[in-house]
Amino acid sequence: MFQNLQQLLCTANFSTKPIDNQLISTHFIEVLEAIGVISMAYSQLEKTTSNYQYSDKAIRVVKCEENISNILKEYTIGPAKVTIGLKSILGEDDYPLIYCVDEPQIPQSIVNVIYRLTEALLAEGYSSLPQTSKEIKRICRDYKIDCSIFKDYFIEVKYYVERELSGYGPLYTLVNDPYIEEIAIDRANMPVAVFHSLYPLAWLDTNIVLSEAEIDYLALTLSRRAGRTLSIAHPYAEGLLPEGHRIAATYGREISRFGSSIVIRKHRQRPISIIELVKQRVLSPLIAAYLWLLLDLKAPMLIVGPTASGKTTLLQALLGLIPASRRIVTIEDTPELNLLHHRRWDSLTTRYTYLSSEGEDVDLYKLAKFALRRRADYLVIGEIRGEEAKLFIHAAVSGHGALATFHADTAESAILRLKAPPIEVGDAYIPALWSIIVVKRVHVPLKNAEMLGGVELRRVVTVKEVVEENGTWKLQTVFRWLPAKDVHEPEEIDELLEKSRRLQAYSEHTNIGLETIKRELKIRAYHITKMVESDIVSFEQVNSYVTRLDIERTIITLIKAEKEVKT
Repeated sequence: MFQNLQQLLCTANFSTKPIDNQLISTHFIEVLEAIGVISMAYSQLEKTTSNYQYSDKAIRVVKCEENISNILKEYTIGPAKVTIGLKSILGEDDYPLIYCVDEPQIPQSIVNVIYRLTEALLAEGYSSLPQTSKEIKRICRDYKIDCSIFKDYFIEVKYYVERELSGYGPLYTLVNDPYIEEIAIDRANMPVAVFHSLYPLAWLDTNIVLSEAEIDYLALTLSRRAGRTLSIAHPYAEGLLPEGHRIAATYGREISRFGSSIVIRKHRQRPISIIELVKQRVLSPLIAAYLWLLLDLKAPMLIVGPTASGKTTLLQALLGLIPASRRIVTIEDTPELNLLHHRRWDSLTTRYTYLSSEGEDVDLYKLAKFALRRRADYLVIGEIRGEEAKLFIHAAVSGHGALATFHADTAESAILRLKAPPIEVGDAYIPALWSIIVVKRVHVPLKNAEMLGGVELRRVVTVKEVVEENGTWKLQTVFRWLPAKDVHEPEEIDELLEKSRRLQAYSEHTNIGLETIKRELKIRAYHITKMVESDIVSFEQVNSYVTRLDIERTIITLIKAEKEVKT
């Protein structure tokens, strides 16, 4: 590392004399970065690591050369072809399934043209190939590029130019595959791995193997596109890419034993709805009806589960059950929620800086405190991590609807984490939570299976209420998932009302009879089932349906109130 840094410093004309390696500390590098002394040096480093991309060997076409004995699925992503199947030859630790990419073939003679055209488009400020042939011809003419190849290779040139402009390089097909949820590059000269929604048993190897220089370049490029600094001084970065995907990258061997690494968690371009989750059996229609009623009552809810269990997906789906007339304020570290259709959505995100001159850091706690002054009907925290939990509880006890996600394995462990440092929510405030929903990736047994395992799917495994009792509180299970049958119980509203101590208490405190609550649950369960059967599935369709119902009920209520006043 220090030898490379010395070369970089010399490149930046900082010094031509040997530098004592021990003097080069992280703080020293930060200072150099701050005053711009080694910005040119890092630029030189990026050029060095990016040489692979535009050399004749660089835009290397990804070819599926694996021996696949049994093809399970084939489809295309643009001009690229994807094959998923069983490997014919397995190594000692190999997983049998492989995800194989075949990119369109190009003659080596046009690689240089693609490079020059890409550079020209970048200079002109383009992020994709111009739509008109007139503009393409102008650029080719101005930059003296031979565009005659477009006659025979337009599709291929368009694909590779957009691949290079995207910054994803060899990952381009993976990023554009709607079935892929996550992409992981753990080390050089090992297959890039993907998590595929149609084959969720395990991570799948791909036929894409990257060198150390390639991974370095991708890590630097993608971090920069996410607006994050990645360098020797700041060897890790996480952020949001322009397409909405989340990236977590490391650089070099400063903190990562095997060198630079990248994980990309893909963002759904189309938000999922509660109806889609019901159809996928993530939760039952009755659970959906129960949570819908809780939303209308502004009951505080916490969605918990391990990493990648579907917490944010469920949160997003639940927000679709809030009518468009209600005001929603969301607070996120990395913006993932998508409520663009909702006319009363107020989206707030954190901001972190490296230098005081860049302004104030705005963390989740500051945003939550600020959001309480913005008259929200619902306060939503994308993920609770620290003391912002106290403000979440404060919102709950002050009459706001409050929803958040939280990393925990069970409802019990979620409570323990909330009470422990650094969060330290007081025991007296725990009952401010109404419901804790636990969602996980679980193994659903195959029928007639004679061994452990099965298909890994997302399921709401429990819904528990925080119930006050004898001056303290306890957790009461309202719903649970039965693995053997892959169903949720209870399935009947009467049984739900027997289990739900919070609905019983609400009935007592408000003088609203249990029969009225039962009717409200029936109405919501009916509409959930109707949307499933009528194929009202998309997030926008579901929210429009819910909004129309709310308008109808509001009009009926106003008419009744007017009649009562007149009489």
